[in-house]
Amino acid sequence: MKRQLLFVMTILSATFLFAAQAAESTKATLVPTQQLLASYLENDADLKNLALELKKSELNRESTQIDKGFTIKLSTGDMTIKFGDDTSVSVKPGVNATVPALNNLGIDVSSELSVQNGQTSFNGASAKVSVDIISDKSANREISLLKSDRNVLEAERNLSTKAIDKEKSFYQSLSKLLSSISSIVQKKNSLIDDQNSFEKTKLEGYSATSQTYIKAEMKVLSSERELESAIHTLINDYKLFYMNCGYEIEIDDNTDLTSLIPDDIPVVEAVDITQYKAENYTQVESNLWNQSVNQMSRDASTKLTLSANGGYTYRNNNGTASNTVSAGVSGSYQGLSLSASLNVPIASGSSSSAGGPGAATSSSSSPSLTLGLSYTPQTAKKNKIQDELTQIAIEQENAKVDSAYSSYENAVKEKLLKLEDIKWNEETNNRNYEMYASVEKNMKDYYNRGLISEKDYTSAQINTLQAYVKQLTNRIDLIVYNDEVKAMFVE
Repeated sequence: MKRQLLFVMTILSATFLFAAQAAESTKATLVPTQQLLASYLENDADLKNLALELKKSELNRESTQIDKGFTIKLSTGDMTIKFGDDTSVSVKPGVNATVPALNNLGIDVSSELSVQNGQTSFNGASAKVSVDIISDKSANREISLLKSDRNVLEAERNLSTKAIDKEKSFYQSLSKLLSSISSIVQKKNSLIDDQNSFEKTKLEGYSATSQTYIKAEMKVLSSERELESAIHTLINDYKLFYMNCGYEIEIDDNTDLTSLIPDDIPVVEAVDITQYKAENYTQVESNLWNQSVNQMSRDASTKLTLSANGGYTYRNNNGTASNTVSAGVSGSYQGLSLSASLNVPIASGSSSSAGGPGAATSSSSSPSLTLGLSYTPQTAKKNKIQDELTQIAIEQENAKVDSAYSSYENAVKEKLLKLEDIKWNEETNNRNYEMYASVEKNMKDYYNRGLISEKDYTSAQINTLQAYVKQLTNRIDLIVYNDEVKAMFVE
């Protein structure tokens, strides 16, 4: 393809379409296309913002993992200082730990110490262990972690998809510039036709005030304005394009337009859309994931909850020590809540101030049982309504999945038709280029031999250039097609 461009540049050199201009044309220096693209992506504000969003989602995931992981809390408790003749200090240190992964296992340990007249007293201690036997907390924890992972994955995908979209935008902008160059070349040729017609009108002897003369002159002026406007727009568009890529380019009205045509637009093979799985189609994958997570949440939801706890308490009140073991259970179902706790004193009696758990000596007191019962009638009714809402949600999710699969099938058909059109254009453009290049070669020979006019030879040159530009834009169309297909699926 580079040899083709060299051929095109050669035949369009010297006086090509610039015979009407006194100024000498200059060549523009282009930055390699892939280098332009890399800089274009690097300087894009949207990509920078999405990169920051990805970092935020990663930090939020770390925060969620901390919240849903093992937690521990150390505290001094209330610290009391009494001033007077007998200054005393009392403190109630404690530690609390929770392990959500182990059925929300919780451990709470606390103690009470005091210091008076330099003597330390151990006034009490307690330890409690709690655990969920039946609940949705453990499953909800897993769902929260899955959602945080999903947020990171979607942030990564958003960044990747946006990069593909920006590459597509880059090549579409380049394609428009190439089409503008082709259009301007055609306008230059039309201007030459109008100028020749105007000169012919003069030679035919029409006066400057005649309608024929004025019409021919106005057509030249109109063509000149259109050409100047098109060139001005192209120069600004090309400079803006380079500016968006982080570069500058020197272009003016005397720049050889053919020097703005890049010779390194990559040749790519068409992506085979049929090789992608339907489950990886963005809409299908998203709806399937939502359906899966929602079902996990529904499976975790339970009308029955049950938890248990056990503990030990030691108290030393003015030399009298007591030790108590406790156990409890609580649960609920359909608005009915039940709780029961059992406290069993295992020993009581006198104790020294320095004593501790187990220091008591006399017989234990009587155990006690505490029961609690409550009922909320409307809970059962609300649960029934919730069951109906859940069923509706399931049907909606199934409908969304079916719709996504249908969208996938239609999208594949549309892309295959588009690819067929691109390939047809490619074959047509290649044939046209070969034909016009061959015709131009013959016309050059005829022109050198004086058999045809410069205008005829120039027209052949224009046809060759325009056919070549169509080849390049068709190559870009295939790059854009591949980008669109890639954006339709997830890894």
